[in-house]
Amino acid sequence: MPLRRTASSHPAADHPSGPARVSRRAVLTSGLGLTALGLAGCAADDDTVTVENRRVESAADDLLPSETSAAPVTDGPPLITGSFDSTHMGGRPTRWAVARPTGVTGTLPVVVVLHALTTNEHTIFSSQLGIQKVLQTYVDAGNAPFAIAAVDGAANYWHARADGTDGGAMVLDEFIPMLGSNPDLDLSVERIGLFGWSMGGYGALRLGALLGAPRVTAIAVSSPALWADPRNFPARAFDGFDDYQRNSLFGQQDAFRRIPLMISIGSSDQFFTYTRQWVAGVHPPPVFSTGPGGHTNRYWRGVLPDQVEFLGRNLAR
Repeated sequence: MPLRRTASSHPAADHPSGPARVSRRAVLTSGLGLTALGLAGCAADDDTVTVENRRVESAADDLLPSETSAAPVTDGPPLITGSFDSTHMGGRPTRWAVARPTGVTGTLPVVVVLHALTTNEHTIFSSQLGIQKVLQTYVDAGNAPFAIAAVDGAANYWHARADGTDGGAMVLDEFIPMLGSNPDLDLSVERIGLFGWSMGGYGALRLGALLGAPRVTAIAVSSPALWADPRNFPARAFDGFDDYQRNSLFGQQDAFRRIPLMISIGSSDQFFTYTRQWVAGVHPPPVFSTGPGGHTNRYWRGVLPDQVEFLGRNLAR
């Protein structure tokens, strides 16, 4: 079923116990299957969901230790931070952070970052990942500058939920327009890049499919938490079977035909098989990067330079 952008309260919801195997042909022809990214921990009792009156455990585990406090911002370009009251997030104050490379003036294009589960808008700039330092190195080498902007989507999984919140609509309707209208940021949002990891990897792919080209110039994601089995998905990512079907990216690969796409995932990542399965349906083939590593900050930090270069090169076109 095609992805639909909706503000209603019921679209797109982790610990495995032997994933049921579904062939690539079965997934692609049925249009069922899901990408849902998540990094970090939630309560274990939410790791099952009722499907057709039976309880099943999700196929792949996106849980990592939960952040207990905002990650400290280290060296590199200073962050510009703020918040807005988001209608799509129940009216709550929604924090954001932007990094512009130092030594650069004028209006810049921007890459919008969607974070992983139990992390926030500061995590991508933290000592664990430090994307702003990678950006500064890229610009100092003589490449065209751009900015990086992240927003706090909580554990919403970047789509409309039964509780009335919608992290994806918040990004599209509130955050991106704010980036373009805030004179202190001096950013252009006519053409944007998208980046995300784990839960945010799914979110970046989903929003990229909704916006399409030429608005989205490139997407780079790490370890997207993809669930390709329609019987196995976590309740924290989808509110039910129908929600899963509405927000599945399996069968939606044509939406990426004109968007440069880079997917990086460790060969030991629990989502490796599902990600390869999804990538096989994308034409032309995306840049697919893999190597030793799991669903960890260490792997994600290691692939950031290539991802920043990929996004910057396409933004500069």
